[in-house]
Amino acid sequence: MLSRKKRAYPLIEKPLLTVVIDTEEEFDWAEPFNRNNRSVDNISHQHKAQKIFRKYGIVPTYCIDYPVVENDTAIGILKEWADQGECIIGTHLHPWVSPPYDEEVNRVNSYAGNLPYAQEMEKLATLTNFIEKRTGRRPEIFKAGRYGAGPNTGQILKELGYKVDTSVVADTSYTHDYGPNFIGLPTQPYWFGDGDEKLLELPNCRGYDGLLAKWGSFLYPALAGATGFKSFMAGVLVKTGLLERIPLTPEGIRAQDHIRMVRRASAFGHNYFNYAYHSSSMMLGGAPFVKNDHDLEVFLKDMDIFFDFFINELGGAHKTPLDMYDLLL
Repeated sequence: MLSRKKRAYPLIEKPLLTVVIDTEEEFDWAEPFNRNNRSVDNISHQHKAQKIFRKYGIVPTYCIDYPVVENDTAIGILKEWADQGECIIGTHLHPWVSPPYDEEVNRVNSYAGNLPYAQEMEKLATLTNFIEKRTGRRPEIFKAGRYGAGPNTGQILKELGYKVDTSVVADTSYTHDYGPNFIGLPTQPYWFGDGDEKLLELPNCRGYDGLLAKWGSFLYPALAGATGFKSFMAGVLVKTGLLERIPLTPEGIRAQDHIRMVRRASAFGHNYFNYAYHSSSMMLGGAPFVKNDHDLEVFLKDMDIFFDFFINELGGAHKTPLDMYDLLL
């Protein structure tokens, strides 16, 4: 697990934003995992968001998985933007579509961190080397597919030369689905590892609003959640105005919700925010969140509204994950 070694966030004096995109194939999220899901038509739709990024001087990080890298059209689009300095290319590991294909395809193994060290290492090394070959740059930013970081992931990343991980989801446990438990880890950037091999963790943002928002990281994991009775309690807390957890993603969350969450968090001195979504959400039917033209229009408009607020009203700034590494180092 990517555990804390040294806090970094007190050095952040004004709101900073990174944008990290899970850049991957399209597939039905309700169906079993399948090695044959290789279509990456959604990459041809990324220009819709890229236009908004250019408007605000944002350089997004596209963390790409194996089906994207092996597709000439997809990698060509992203490499052109990277060559022009308009994006950074990182790594995103979906183990079921990433060689070598030695493990059984199931929910347990869909979290790469559940694989034995040698298997996780071989898959990530193969993907890392392939990205370097196809783009001319060795990736230094990693995001585990399904947030599936495990006990060996940090060491593997260090051995492969990565600088930044962005797999941790603040205040969240996926143990109900055989995944990792991130409860208790910081919501703001932190270092893990020692000496020259330390890595920077940039957690996925899950912020809070409500009367108890200041204590959200303590209260929410204890009282609420996504399953069972805790799911019921999450609804009660929202309806009573006591506590609401708001992920910083346009996937099912509106810009005004993001804005009130960021205002609240900034008031508490939390000045780092990690904005994320899946590349497949740019294509109609590519992911559950954008099913028609209206959904896509709302999705893009909310991105525009939030970035305008963050940059022009809040006075925040965009940083790439590598900028954050240099700033906090």
